[in-house]
Amino acid sequence: MHAFIDESKRGEYALCAVTVAPGDLTSLRKQMNALRPAGHSRIHMTGVGKKLAPKIVAEVARLEATSRIYLMASKKVNERQARDVTLAAAVRDLAQMSVTNVVIESCDQDREDNRIIRDELGGDPPFVYTHDRTNPLLWIPDVHAWAWGRSGSMRAKIAHRITVVKL
Repeated sequence: MHAFIDESKRGEYALCAVTVAPGDLTSLRKQMNALRPAGHSRIHMTGVGKKLAPKIVAEVARLEATSRIYLMASKKVNERQARDVTLAAAVRDLAQMSVTNVVIESCDQDREDNRIIRDELGGDPPFVYTHDRTNPLLWIPDVHAWAWGRSGSMRAKIAHRITVVKL
């Protein structure tokens, strides 16, 4: 299995880890690129607009990709602390699964993410992990987390693909 991780911040901090079978990677990349709005270099749900969002969520809900969303609702922690807790939980879970490759959306927190992974799994984790901004499969956790955070009909469309872990 391969995993793709992205975050969402809507009231509570959510880190979403999507797992995909290796045989589905090429097909899913093509499908995600086909969903990318014209003129956009990627799918980022905060920028797709109200008209296109329901279509993207419905299409992604049909894809063979499941996720675990790690939610940190505490107002007593800052965003970095929430990311540390949710990422630590995610990598512990992924280490117990048949995951061989993890791609984390790159941001200005890559060094801290690497520290959390080393702290949780030691210097020889059971999977290879990288940070990336360009992989279209990173758009799947963005869609899952965004739809979950939106609640209502958006959440209902995608809920069958998501397991929620409250921290």
